[in-house]
Amino acid sequence: MYQNHTKDTNNNCNKSRLCDHKEKLIQAIKRIKHEVDECKDAERETYIESVEVEHRFDDLEREIRAEFQNLHRFLDEEECRDLERLSREKKKQLKQLKDREKKIAEQGRDLQNAIAVLNSKLTEDDSPKLLKEIQDLIKRSHVSFVLPVEIDTEVRSGQFVGPIQYRIWKHMKNCLYPIWFDDDKDTGDCQANPRRFNYYYCIFGHQAFISGRHYWEVEVGNKTAWRLGVAQEDVPRGEMAATGTSSGLWTLALKGGSIQACTDPQPTKIKVSLRLVRIGVFLDCEKEEVTFYNAITMSPIYTFSMETVGVPLFPYFNPCDTDDGKNIAPIKVFNPSL
Repeated sequence: MYQNHTKDTNNNCNKSRLCDHKEKLIQAIKRIKHEVDECKDAERETYIESVEVEHRFDDLEREIRAEFQNLHRFLDEEECRDLERLSREKKKQLKQLKDREKKIAEQGRDLQNAIAVLNSKLTEDDSPKLLKEIQDLIKRSHVSFVLPVEIDTEVRSGQFVGPIQYRIWKHMKNCLYPIWFDDDKDTGDCQANPRRFNYYYCIFGHQAFISGRHYWEVEVGNKTAWRLGVAQEDVPRGEMAATGTSSGLWTLALKGGSIQACTDPQPTKIKVSLRLVRIGVFLDCEKEEVTFYNAITMSPIYTFSMETVGVPLFPYFNPCDTDDGKNIAPIKVFNPSL
């Protein structure tokens, strides 16, 4: 009987342990099902993200193709203009040569007619009248060929070809939106103009942008410090606690010998393989991005995402202080365009 009691006790204990383990198993199944749900959610989100990425790359591909189509169209138009100019010069020279040829032929016919008249008198019977006619003809026969003025027929390659690639590139530069500086030079009362920066060495471009895509280049040369990029119209004009994106500035700077993207809360150091002497700034209002390029190699340096901006945007320039005479060189703004 004691053995039976012990056996029942063991069975009850085993049943209790089995129930506990089954409960743990159920909890494990629930946890794994939750993990499965998370896995499916992550898989679905990744699929959606992959579709979105594919669409973004497809959009970029279409954009690149459209840009190159614009380039091809521009080059086709330039080619047509050059060929039309060449054709006009060709027609002009050929017409001049044809006119000269015509004048020479007319003189040739006149000379042949003169010979024919003179020859006709040689066949007539001698008479006093013939003598007088011959004497008159001899007086009038002093005709000679006068060569018309020479035509300049040299075809000068330099007028139509020359450095054609550079020439076309120069034409392409004229397509950009121009960048102007504010021409308000009245410094008699700095407080009278709330638009003027009164703490930093800053200046805006004159033109504001609210839409479209815009590109300009800034030559910084051997300056030891500079800052440039894009700023909101309502950026503070005085001293700022933060001078990065939170203040409405999307800028690149040279400071302490290193290139920095002026991000918040701390600037982001940028490694560049070549010294930057000319920087391209590309503002895409639709994509809400500002991208900086090495304008010599056109390699990208850094891209800011601006998010939604509800105020006009201006080109922003800061040549920085003189650094004890080491940083007195100006910055120069150029407007190349594709």
